[in-house]
Amino acid sequence: MTDTKNGDDGLNRPTELPSRDIDLRELTDEELMLLVQEGRSRAYDVLVARYKNRLFTYLFRLLNDRDEAEEFAQETFVKAYIHAEKYRTVARFSTWLYTIATNLVRNRIRAAKRRPAMVSLWSESAGGEDDGKWVDVRDDSQRPDDDFERKDVRGIVQGAIGRIPEKYRSPFVLREMSEMSYEEIAAVTGLKLGTVRSRINRGRAHFKRSVAPFVNGRDCTLKGNGK
Repeated sequence: MTDTKNGDDGLNRPTELPSRDIDLRELTDEELMLLVQEGRSRAYDVLVARYKNRLFTYLFRLLNDRDEAEEFAQETFVKAYIHAEKYRTVARFSTWLYTIATNLVRNRIRAAKRRPAMVSLWSESAGGEDDGKWVDVRDDSQRPDDDFERKDVRGIVQGAIGRIPEKYRSPFVLREMSEMSYEEIAAVTGLKLGTVRSRINRGRAHFKRSVAPFVNGRDCTLKGNGK
């Protein structure tokens, strides 16, 4: 690791930037971000490769939609790159990245709650002629993820996560899937440490209730220490 010094902008910067022929994959996340701030875009490619699968998995667990998870992951990386100068090494890069992703999901959920779900139906003309039109009507049916159509473990787990209330889901997934510490989750979500612990426990309770009818002795626990 290179020695650092404080710049005029308060950032901890390497006293000497790594040479151009260094293997960027050997650097820490934080060292790579400092290089990004110096205009070394290849350093950011390494960060994207390092986190793209983990970030996608996290977003998929929250959204239960592959296309949306991919879109949000790309948007997260774009925002992190555009605002790279705002990153400070007092925080881990992973915490900063997941904070951006979590805020994007929160904004999406808030927007969805403000508008009713709509479906398009064909409406015939009053005269019964062929000049009807498509109209949007409110859809009050159950969400697709309310049904456990897939009985394999992966489907059961994803369905159970989808049933966890939103305010508990993010801390739960960050802990059980991303294996973040309580302190890191507090930094990502902006919640107090005690609230983080409480919401994770409530998320676990919702998860266990959802999988109970399907496990029949099978292990449907998530990756993580569960403590």
